[in-house]
Amino acid sequence: MRGTGLTGASHPARPLGDTLMKKMATLGLWFAAAATALAQDQQIGARTKGMGGSYTAFEDDPISVWLNPAGIATQPDQMSISYQTYVAYPVHQSRSFGDEIKFEVEPETVLVDPAILPAYLGFVFQVGDVEAPTAIGVCVARPYHINYALDQVSDPSQTEFQPENNVEEAFTRFRVALARDFIFASDPEDTWFTHLAVGAGLDVGYQRWQFFSTSGNISDNALSFGAGAGLLFGLYDDKDSLKVNLGLAYQSAMKFEFNIEPDILPAFDMPQQFNAGMTFYLLEGTPLRVTVDLQWINWSETAENPIFPGQPKFEDVVNYSIGFEYRLQIPAISDKVLFYPRLGFRRFDAPWDDKDDLPMTGAFKLVLDTDDEAFTIFTAGLGVSWTTEAGKVRTVDLAIDTGGDSFNVAVGYNHEF
Repeated sequence: MRGTGLTGASHPARPLGDTLMKKMATLGLWFAAAATALAQDQQIGARTKGMGGSYTAFEDDPISVWLNPAGIATQPDQMSISYQTYVAYPVHQSRSFGDEIKFEVEPETVLVDPAILPAYLGFVFQVGDVEAPTAIGVCVARPYHINYALDQVSDPSQTEFQPENNVEEAFTRFRVALARDFIFASDPEDTWFTHLAVGAGLDVGYQRWQFFSTSGNISDNALSFGAGAGLLFGLYDDKDSLKVNLGLAYQSAMKFEFNIEPDILPAFDMPQQFNAGMTFYLLEGTPLRVTVDLQWINWSETAENPIFPGQPKFEDVVNYSIGFEYRLQIPAISDKVLFYPRLGFRRFDAPWDDKDDLPMTGAFKLVLDTDDEAFTIFTAGLGVSWTTEAGKVRTVDLAIDTGGDSFNVAVGYNHEF
């Protein structure tokens, strides 16, 4: 069952003792705190996508190895695998009247080649105990896929641009993480500041780069190194109908060295980002989960500055999201099967200020058929979990989002050993 873990198992439930007014006031304070936090929304995983991309304060999903390594500290031995689509802007060429070549850039929903490889594969191994929960996490994540159309600019006064070039970059990041949970609330009557989980990981990144132009194609690949870290605070837990967690996470940038420097041909690095989020477990037995997340992504440092003054550059972004998940049991179907309907909302900020005057990297101007500078994205999903005779949980997750330049879908599977 989602929501269980070593820390939770160490505290017996106690009768409801707080008044409804006190709980609502506490909840209001935590929502206000979440609204003023900084940073979050890197979408990986079907459950994450179904909840609007808010995930920083998760503590029961192996996706945390990548999203916030502190979240794995109290998890049992389990694995997670997910596949998902990405939005791409490839160049299409067609022959128009008079044998003129016509270039078009329409946003598309794509899988990353090779499609057989998952967007995420992660494992958690619990090596601690109830008194000192400690976990090791290993994962391979493909969080970003860049496919941009560009025009090489030679005249600073140029006002019309043709998408005659295409850059495609697939990012993969391998991580080994360690997390430990420190329990503060030894007495079941203690409700505030119950525990603190700390996690960190070391990364090896791989990027496959391809540049397509009318004069030929060039490809390259490169390795880089990075890290990630996170904290997960148990802020409040009445063991009955209200629990609040705060998550903070950081992903380092990754700089890739190619044979052709990015001031000659366009190439993007992997951005650093800061995340903050809160998870609220609500109602008796806490079947309702609400997540609120913010994210800052440092896109401005991933590309070269324009060679011509006055041209816009890539910008840093701040995204925010909110997600809802409800645990539902239908006795007529099975007492071992749980359903998790999900909804989410995300305000996604593109790394440019004006969709009609897109940024430039080096000598190349971005040329895309994009609808906006910021997108209101709505998400939905469903999880189905069942418990085996041995007491192990299996979960299948599905999700979809809409509202961006193109829709996206994701499917995932969690397996407890």
